[in-house]
Amino acid sequence: MTDRNERGIPEMNREILVRLSRFLQGPANLGEQEVRMLAEEVQLPLDQIACIMLGACLGLDTDRAYDRALMEQYVQPGFRLLSAREYQADPYRQTIRFPKTKSGDWTFEEKEFAPFEVFIRDDLLLPGDGREIPRTGAFSERFPYPTVLQGGREWMTLAPVEIETMKRPIALARGHVLTFGLGMGYYAFHVCRKPEVQSLTVVEKDAELIRMFRDLLCPQFPERQKMRIVCADAYDYLEENYRPEQFDSVFCDFWHDAGDGTEHYLRLREIEKRYQTRFLYWAEGLLRQQAGFLKSEQNRND
Repeated sequence: MTDRNERGIPEMNREILVRLSRFLQGPANLGEQEVRMLAEEVQLPLDQIACIMLGACLGLDTDRAYDRALMEQYVQPGFRLLSAREYQADPYRQTIRFPKTKSGDWTFEEKEFAPFEVFIRDDLLLPGDGREIPRTGAFSERFPYPTVLQGGREWMTLAPVEIETMKRPIALARGHVLTFGLGMGYYAFHVCRKPEVQSLTVVEKDAELIRMFRDLLCPQFPERQKMRIVCADAYDYLEENYRPEQFDSVFCDFWHDAGDGTEHYLRLREIEKRYQTRFLYWAEGLLRQQAGFLKSEQNRND
């Protein structure tokens, strides 16, 4: 703990982000056989062994005070071994039959996490002391999930990070709701199920994605009569059509990840200042972290 205070929390936030980003760019697999063999050998639960191995994969040597602080203050509170059954029970997955198909640039297909493959599972954990803790996870079994790709690039999935980061905006949706970005309609599905939601307007600029959604997925939505889809650019809609009195909540989600979403987030925050309606953003903690990281890198280079 002393070492953490000497180095400074902002530096540790950056250090864990850099280490984790490098690891996740590779296979990011802890190795099922290795995890299970070590757990049996030392008689510890799988989740503890997987967490220890994740720390090792991040290059942490817990004999050093600084590395031990990173392990105890970041890796351990952030990592979870997840239950596949819990995510498979999601009402969207239980209701929607997701076809494997392709049209234009868009492809609907299935991917999977291998056992003990590590991934980001949720937005940042913010304990209130300045730490920005990445929340990572893995399954102990194979976990298939549907995904939408554009031009071969994964655009939206039903991986845990999508489900977890949608919980807050779904919970806050009420009355007349506006959302930017359609994806596979996960947010739309859950919002339309809520009795306190009267209508949902979805703004999506890609006509082909809208067509695929209307033909393949929308007919399976139980409350689809609440939903209206507008084919338009988000910024054009905000400038030309948006009236704050029309909507009780606004949710923005038309970027791939924090890397390409940060510029949109900062731009939308400026637009938001003109209106009284509070905008919500997908993975806002990760976006804010990325914005701070880019600013610190710019300061380092100046």
